[in-house]
Amino acid sequence: MLKQLLLTSLLISTASHAAINPDDIKGVKAVQFPSERVITSGQPTPTQFAKLKQAGVDMVINLIPEGNPTGLDNEGELVAKADMLYARIGVDWKQPTQQDVKQFLQLMDANKDKDVLIHCAANYRASAFYYLYLLHSGAEDSASLQGEAMAPWGELSESFKEYPQWQQLIEETKKSL
Repeated sequence: MLKQLLLTSLLISTASHAAINPDDIKGVKAVQFPSERVITSGQPTPTQFAKLKQAGVDMVINLIPEGNPTGLDNEGELVAKADMLYARIGVDWKQPTQQDVKQFLQLMDANKDKDVLIHCAANYRASAFYYLYLLHSGAEDSASLQGEAMAPWGELSESFKEYPQWQQLIEETKKSL
């Protein structure tokens, strides 16, 4: 009886956890759907947080530094009002650090059971960090994987010429994974 109860409980909790439904949130800036459990995007508008919750998002990870004009000062409140978890890792665009990546990877590992939106201003930081998370999680690195995960960047070789600090961060992180 106890064994059956545990199995039924497991089936119910598994069945009740659906993947993110992208239909209602395609209007979020630079949104990408790289997996059933993770979305990357640019900055959502204040009204889009409720839609994100309805689409199945459990947690929002904001990579925009506090006080940055591209972010929302009250984002934590908006996310809480929409009944989602919130975390902010303020990643300096000009000087992203290994500590930022480490904090992000720990946060993602601690929330593997949640459907997550990772966002920044334009989905550059978010998609780069998600790519590093894929590698951290055991994905085999390839130009194809990087290009797909970091699609908002466009042609990566050109983007890395313009933003060499990001290529450096990615290469350093790869060595430590």
